[in-house]
Amino acid sequence: MSLDSHIEKVLWTKFQISKRVTELASQITSDFSSVSPPPLVVGVATGAFLFLADLVRQIQLPISIDFIRAESYGSGTESSGAPRISLDLKLEVKEKHVILVEDIVDTGNTLSCLIKHLESKGASAVSVCTLLDKPARRKVHFELLGDGKYYKGFECPDYFIVGYGMDFAELYRNLPYVGVLKPEHYN
Repeated sequence: MSLDSHIEKVLWTKFQISKRVTELASQITSDFSSVSPPPLVVGVATGAFLFLADLVRQIQLPISIDFIRAESYGSGTESSGAPRISLDLKLEVKEKHVILVEDIVDTGNTLSCLIKHLESKGASAVSVCTLLDKPARRKVHFELLGDGKYYKGFECPDYFIVGYGMDFAELYRNLPYVGVLKPEHYN
C-alpha cells in the first residue's frame, strides 16, 4: 500500500516547505537577535514535530525548546472546539518570550487556549510560528501576548490536509509533503 495513493493532490512539496522554513527561521533569528533572554521555542505536539525540528535547526540563536500538547481533534476531521492540555511544559516560562510552533492554525481555539495558558504561567510575550494558516475556518480571534509576532509559512485552502507531521487518526504524519487526503480515506 502506497500512502501517496491516498493523496488527492500535493499542496506543498518538501522543497517548497524547506525553502519556506529557511525563510521563517531567518526572520525569527533577525527579530530576536537582540532579545535577552533568548526566546523559548515550544512545539505543539504532535503535529508540529517535523516543522519544529526543521525550524529550530536553522534558528541562529541560543534557544531552549520544550513541548506542550493540546488535544482537540481525537480521531476525527473536525476540531471539538474545546481543547485540553494533556502534556504541559517542563521548562519555566515566567518572564520569557515564548514562540509557539504550530503545524496549522485552523479555528483558533487551540491557539487561544495555549496563549491564555502561557499567560497564566507568567510568559512576558507569546509569538506564534505556524506552518499553515487556514483563516477560512477561524472561529476564535486570538490575541498574541506582549510584543508577540505572528509568522506563517503558507495560507492553506479549506481542505483536509495531511503530511509533514499532520495526521488523520495518527496516520500520514511521515509524508514529506503536505497534501489533500482523499475523502474515501476519512469518511
